[in-house]
Amino acid sequence: MTPILSVSDLKVQFGSAENGVRAVDDVSFALERGETLGIVGESGSGKSVTGLSLLRLISKPGRVIGGSILFDGRDLLAMDEKEIRSVRGREISMIFQDPMTSLNPVLTIGRQLTEILEVQGGLTPGQARTRAVELLALVGIPSPERRLGDYPHHFSGGMRQRVMIAIAVACRPKLLIADEPTTALDVTIQAQILDILKSLQKEIGMALILITHDLGIVAGMADRIAVMYGGRIVEEGPTDPVFEDPRMPYTVGLLRSTPRLDRPEERRLRPIRGLPVAPRGEARFCRFAPRCDLVEPVCTREAPQLEAAGAEGQRAACHFAERVPELLHTQEEAAQ
Repeated sequence: MTPILSVSDLKVQFGSAENGVRAVDDVSFALERGETLGIVGESGSGKSVTGLSLLRLISKPGRVIGGSILFDGRDLLAMDEKEIRSVRGREISMIFQDPMTSLNPVLTIGRQLTEILEVQGGLTPGQARTRAVELLALVGIPSPERRLGDYPHHFSGGMRQRVMIAIAVACRPKLLIADEPTTALDVTIQAQILDILKSLQKEIGMALILITHDLGIVAGMADRIAVMYGGRIVEEGPTDPVFEDPRMPYTVGLLRSTPRLDRPEERRLRPIRGLPVAPRGEARFCRFAPRCDLVEPVCTREAPQLEAAGAEGQRAACHFAERVPELLHTQEEAAQ
């Protein structure tokens, strides 16, 4: 079956070619219909820029400088502005990080919902209002008809996020990009938001890209996971193998620094040393090398490619991917 989305060698540059930042560097992945892909990594790793690139929403001085994005057989990068606007909201929707800044503060929630239904859905004002009430009820907002006349500041953070989800799925898109959909929400509201996304995905049959720094979220939501660092995907594969047998030291570092309730007997959390570096120019070496516990001279001379390692469908960008578990075990024994 042809994937609903196929991204190949995507490159996004901010600033000049000599001194600018390569926020996304040779990123490639595919997404099947109805599948959930979790994209994880630290702040600045290129997750959000990748998501924005899919809708061609990169602001200047950023620009896509290479690659292709095929959605349902069409190249999004080759479309003119009118064509891409017809795709946004109707076929591909996005939930942005901050619902307060994403919602227009001077328009009612009802107007913001009915606008997309009229413009992209082709509904009459009356039909759009009826559908808006249904959508608010669908995402769990009480008294939806009355709340159509409220403004964003009348809603709590969790309720604003529900409104954003309602707007995003209003036209029953084939693909939903959720960028940090649970940021700044308490754990109870987080669980409710994720449950809404799951049920909507099942009802509509849409594919989902879940962008987050929270490994716990992708563990329970994603079919596959892509780990990003320095603008590149450094490991990808089915979620369970990547969590249970990671083959890239950066993935290992992320897991070691994340609390796990299923393994309370494990040692204390271990943060990744150092700070991420700005990915400038082409990657001529492993960008994680300055922070890696397994670094060798070859890591500073040659950039590793994303190659098969570990379980079926799992790939990692590490010169020692096949030996990572063994090397880490030896290192831990020596430290004891």
